[in-house]
Amino acid sequence: MNAILDYFERVQALISGLFHVEIERYDERVMSAERGNLRIRLRFSDDSLLEVSEAIHSVGGALAWLSYRYHYQKANGSVIFRYDNTPHHPEVSTHPAHKHESTGVVSAVRPDIERVIEEVRGHIK
Repeated sequence: MNAILDYFERVQALISGLFHVEIERYDERVMSAERGNLRIRLRFSDDSLLEVSEAIHSVGGALAWLSYRYHYQKANGSVIFRYDNTPHHPEVSTHPAHKHESTGVVSAVRPDIERVIEEVRGHIK
């Protein structure tokens, strides 16, 4: 089986199992057997928004994230958190991976998408 297709199926099953969530965008692109991109926009019951962007590479069946961004914001547009690996915070120990919070930037490794969804649910009242 193709590891990227398997991952996309897992994410799609996770998203389709969510309640009170509007899928504003779900775009998966298989570029080759070794490369895929995923873009998702989810609107939650409190009008908060989660945007997911992943560029994935498969090497010998193991997945590696070339780039990622998990951006969660309130309905008014203020950022609640964002995980990404843009190399613009060399001061964090997990550089280039990091997390933006309301209090600033902290060290953080890339969470899996299940963990991101759990964190979003913790913010919804």
